[in-house]
Amino acid sequence: MSRHRYVIRNGELVELDLDAPLPPRVAPYIQGDIASYRSVITREPITSRSQHREHLRAHGAFEVGNEYPKAMKRQALSVREDIARALEASPEIHAEARAASERAAKVPIGEGLL
Repeated sequence: MSRHRYVIRNGELVELDLDAPLPPRVAPYIQGDIASYRSVITREPITSRSQHREHLRAHGAFEVGNEYPKAMKRQALSVREDIARALEASPEIHAEARAASERAAKVPIGEGLL
């Protein structure tokens, strides 16, 4: 069953198109201040957003979900170092890979290709 919505315009009953896009907003959205609360760190009342930010900064705290990830630099290992590290990690599991690696090291460059 579909829904219909009607309004009266100029004394006539007019059906609204519920799928039509909304008109652009004419006023900016203004976010209200936060409700006052008691700090879980010091139990003092926090009454404004600016006081909340100042309180967090003063105690080295942050809101979960609002922290910025720190850029991590990773040194790229060469392929040879990466393979050697993987082989040394679990020798009993990688015995076949170690044998293949040793066989590949014996083949001169350019040979063994199609």
